[in-house]
Amino acid sequence: MDIVIGIIISVFIGIRAREMGYSGLLWFFTSLLYVPLASLYLLTALPNRSIEEKREKEMLLLKAELFNNTFARREGSSPISDYTISDDTTMR
Repeated sequence: MDIVIGIIISVFIGIRAREMGYSGLLWFFTSLLYVPLASLYLLTALPNRSIEEKREKEMLLLKAELFNNTFARREGSSPISDYTISDDTTMR
C-alpha cells in the first residue's frame, strides 16, 4: 500500500514539474528513488520556469513597444511652454 501511495505522489510530482517547466520524467524517477514527499518539498521551493519565461517575453515586448513609441518626446521638445498664461516669458 505504501508503494502505491509513493507512485501516486511521484506521478503528481512529475506532472507538476512539467507544468513548472522542468523535466517531468526526471522528477518522477527522482521522487521514486528518494522520498516522494522530500521531492515534492524541493519542487515547491524551486522557481516556476514557465512563468519566468512568460515574464521575459512580456518585458521584451514592452521594451520594443517603448522603443517604437511615436509619442515619446524627442530632444528639443519640452513639456514646458515658452510663455505663461499672462504671455510673460517663462524663466528657465
